[in-house]
Amino acid sequence: MKPISRRILHSSNMLQVVVAGPVLAAIKGSTKKLGEKYKDSLVVLYSKANLQPITVRKPDANGQYQFTGLNANLKTFVVAFDSNHRFNAVIQDNVVPK
Repeated sequence: MKPISRRILHSSNMLQVVVAGPVLAAIKGSTKKLGEKYKDSLVVLYSKANLQPITVRKPDANGQYQFTGLNANLKTFVVAFDSNHRFNAVIQDNVVPK
């Protein structure tokens, strides 16, 4: 057998960076359409560090959503998209897990 050498190749810098730290935080919210509860949307949590999506949630029947198990030091923004394509996306910036 011939000896094999292995080396690590670095991939793109656009990949999500996971930082170890306190992971007991969550982001909670609700979606509404013209002041009424709205369940037909898709809510995406993005990292501000690299603009990559972290996770996606569909609100429950009351329009409530939550992202759990997050690092408390994570800098994020949330975008809600209307599944029926009748309304523009809504962005909430500088969302910090608590």
